[in-house]
Amino acid sequence: MDNNEIKVQGKYAEQRREVLENHAPDMYKAMVENGTLEEHLETVQKSAEQYVENYIARYTNSDEYLKAEKKDPAEAMRMLNMTALEAEDTAYRIWVANIESDEDDEEDLE
Repeated sequence: MDNNEIKVQGKYAEQRREVLENHAPDMYKAMVENGTLEEHLETVQKSAEQYVENYIARYTNSDEYLKAEKKDPAEAMRMLNMTALEAEDTAYRIWVANIESDEDDEEDLE
């Protein structure tokens, strides 16, 4: 299976595929061979996406954001954008770039 045959939907899944392919090629190859890569990428995409959505939703309901939105909508939007970037960075570190815990999980299965 080459990269053209792998069905990836979403930026986190694509980023994860690239991380595995470039930084954990043995794990990537094993997942391709045993048919678990697409399911793994789908799980990464859903988990990261849900985390970011929940993080942003919590922030938009916070007193800090609601007060800022009434006082200065442009500042509230800036704060919301910064919050979204923070959430995306955290999601990237947890689900996309984290190879060590996956390798440990693979070893536990052996």
